[in-house]
Amino acid sequence: MSTGPIERHLAAIVAADVVGYSRLMGANERGTLAALKAHRLALIDPLIAAHKGHIVKTTGDGLLLSFPSIVEAVSCAVAIQSGMARRNTNIAADVRIEFRIGVNLGDVIVEKGDVFGDGVNIAARLEQIAPPGGICLSEDAYRQVRGKLEIPITDAGEQKLKNISNPIKVYRIEPSVAAAVEPAAPLAQPRRRSSVWTWAGVAITVTIALAAITWFSLPRAPPNVSQGAAPARPIASSAIPVIAVLPFANQTGDEGKDYFADGVTEEVISALGRFNTLRVIGRNAVLPYKKRPATREEIVSELGANYLVGGSVRHSGTRVRIAAELTEPRVGTVMWTDHFDGQLTDIFEFQDTIARRIAGTLAANVTLIESRRQLDHPRPNPTAFDLVLRARAIGQGGSRATNRQFRELITKAIELDPNYAAARALLAEALYSMAILGWTEFPDQELARGAAEARKAITLGPNEPDGYRALGHILLARTEYDQAKDAVKRAIEINPSDANALAIWGSVQSFSGDIGGATEALQLALKLDPMLEPRFVFDLAVAYYLEHRHEDALRVAERGLARYSDFPMFNVPAAAAAAQLGRKEQAARYVEALRRRVPFLDLEKLGSRFKDPSHSEYLREGMKAAGL
Repeated sequence: MSTGPIERHLAAIVAADVVGYSRLMGANERGTLAALKAHRLALIDPLIAAHKGHIVKTTGDGLLLSFPSIVEAVSCAVAIQSGMARRNTNIAADVRIEFRIGVNLGDVIVEKGDVFGDGVNIAARLEQIAPPGGICLSEDAYRQVRGKLEIPITDAGEQKLKNISNPIKVYRIEPSVAAAVEPAAPLAQPRRRSSVWTWAGVAITVTIALAAITWFSLPRAPPNVSQGAAPARPIASSAIPVIAVLPFANQTGDEGKDYFADGVTEEVISALGRFNTLRVIGRNAVLPYKKRPATREEIVSELGANYLVGGSVRHSGTRVRIAAELTEPRVGTVMWTDHFDGQLTDIFEFQDTIARRIAGTLAANVTLIESRRQLDHPRPNPTAFDLVLRARAIGQGGSRATNRQFRELITKAIELDPNYAAARALLAEALYSMAILGWTEFPDQELARGAAEARKAITLGPNEPDGYRALGHILLARTEYDQAKDAVKRAIEINPSDANALAIWGSVQSFSGDIGGATEALQLALKLDPMLEPRFVFDLAVAYYLEHRHEDALRVAERGLARYSDFPMFNVPAAAAAAQLGRKEQAARYVEALRRRVPFLDLEKLGSRFKDPSHSEYLREGMKAAGL
């Protein structure tokens, strides 16, 4: 027994439990376990990671989760219920897996990785009174998310919870409300759509799902990734992304139909193997996971895969539905999901047709963009590749310390492989951040160094977006707007789904005067990669402010402050927006935080990058109204 001091802290706790688990297990134990595993793999675990959550413990029918932010906790709970509603659309009611979820913000005791205390107990009791597909929140949780989530929350009154001494005020998110929420929604809803993408001919509906298949645009792991299993080992022999197709789950309720699900799995593996832009793990390596339960982290670690494909098969009579999903395990993002319906007249022809459709959707645009770049480009030294992956996980724009660590890793990678174009582009981006965020006494010199590195990257990899992307960012810092646009356009032409390129395009649009185009581009980029550098979230908040969308600006800025504690510049749009909304006391708090964290902030310099003087003036107006 521990004799040290008890560790306590405030935490957002989520308790989730399967409705009618005993009944489901009694009716079909194997089918229920397989379905629950598929839901965890394809939806629930990825969402927990994307919202920076931590799985404290699992039981046969439930999960206990901890989050550093109550907004993230509730957002994750809503996303889980929304995703489950979609996955259950065509599942018979008697075999459908549904969750009840309870959310509480409270004091917890931490011991050996587990959490205890009233904060946990209240979440568990709230889960018990939640409706299937719905969510119950404590009053403490509700107060912190009120006005920050664009969903209706119902006052359910005071409730007496089992083994909780005092009645608890409860709020509820109804199942119909959670189900109606669009998955992976942007930080704030767009007010309108524009034709900003017509020049690039972007096929958004396909390429959003495919954006991160290439390692060049791998999203960074969240800061608390170490709380889970170790990330997958990098593939030392090649930079080609590696995909593992897990055995498709037979959800027919008839074990005699396993052969059909196995056949679909094998056909998908075979079809994907025809694309030379992908490396597919063989059938014999993945089939054991049909019989042996394993977590997503274990599968990734054991197979060394960058991406997982999972799915399920259901059919009744001659009608068949096959569902498939692609997930990126390092961050847990669901990259693509779809289902395919058909008539089972010729079983082998049907399997082949569906497999080709799945494989074609996964690899369609990637083949054109990546084949020459990845197969013809000289491979980086594996150690250099590993250093780049480590640097990407750290990120370079969060703080001066992380920027320095990022540059050290990238510099070592370049020393090992001077022809590594992507590494040089990343160094250019880090030098840009140093200059623009005030982390150097010589910003002009660092921008010049960055421009030189970006141009080297373009010379080494003319068909890669990285160098053009970095050069565009640096030219923007120099207020060379037209040249910056040309460079970023080229990056997007090479890869229309490069989240970083889209984000930089949004920044260029914002500072060059097209605020509407900026918000659209930044929303899309952050939807593709929620873990982009904080400066892009900052740019979105500023763009909303300049559009006079003060509520959206404040919401995004507050979310940025909660997520990126080392990036105090979010206080700028937060203070300006709060002042414009007449919330003087709130604005004053942001100004005080800004003065404390950035004592030498120069508002004139901050606004000097805007091409339109009225935009600079409006930002200064808001800050002066806030008291700066």
